[in-house]
Amino acid sequence: MIGKILKRAGLGILLGVAVNSMIKALTYETDPVTLILLERIGRLRSAMLLELVLVGLYGAICMAGTVLYDVDRLPLSVATLLHCLMCILPFAPLALFLGWCTRLGDILIMSGFQLVAFFLIWLILYVSYRREIRELNKMQKDYLNENGEETGGTL
Repeated sequence: MIGKILKRAGLGILLGVAVNSMIKALTYETDPVTLILLERIGRLRSAMLLELVLVGLYGAICMAGTVLYDVDRLPLSVATLLHCLMCILPFAPLALFLGWCTRLGDILIMSGFQLVAFFLIWLILYVSYRREIRELNKMQKDYLNENGEETGGTL
């Protein structure tokens, strides 16, 4: 499990840095983030490096949290809620520090988007798992009927 967490966290670092770099490339002329960090830190390279480290760390946290969906004993709703909290709770301080959001209202709006995204993830997984369970129950029933065994409960 630790190996899986580390692999996903590593992927999260790469994704966080890649997404940040794409946003930087698209908004280079109007991106205030580096300027805000530059004011706080005083050196451009240090500000850019700190931003990359922090977005990489945020990506690692978010991706490492996906292992919660692999824990069989954890209900889907609990795994989704925990993963959502792992992504939303560090977002507010990070967004304020990096200058992604400058007002509480901005943070609430962005957190709302994240909540909607996690609800959609839960809904898609719920429907998918429900379909799989129906198919397994049908396969069990067919197997029992073919072998003349009594049908017990379903999965």
